[in-house]
Amino acid sequence: MRETPLPEMIMSETAEKNFTPDRKRFQETIHPLTSALLVDEEGNICHITPAARRLLEYKPRQSVKSSFFAHIHSSNLYQVMRDVADMVCYGKARASWLIRLRTGKNRWRWYKATARNLLKAPAGAITIHLRDLR
Repeated sequence: MRETPLPEMIMSETAEKNFTPDRKRFQETIHPLTSALLVDEEGNICHITPAARRLLEYKPRQSVKSSFFAHIHSSNLYQVMRDVADMVCYGKARASWLIRLRTGKNRWRWYKATARNLLKAPAGAITIHLRDLR
């Protein structure tokens, strides 16, 4: 089976500074068909898989806001920020949410999001897997 290379992502300067070779290796192990985001300890999106890009209705070269929190509906924001802060400060291992995210077409859609704390692992990020609830 041939591996599909991941397309380049448009990253913010902050995300580029925090980008490490270990994180690059980890990104290469994420299957392109997995709807996942890598988020750093500040909430910046470090990587988005092609499947997640499609699920969030972003075109291949359309830029994605670098802050994960900028995509979350205000009624879901507090819970997500609290759980991410607990992951960063206290080492909370996992969290899951039913959240509304703004898509690339500027619409709100419901998703099931499962976050896993890999900040201490070579990835150095929080992985967020998304599933559409339509």
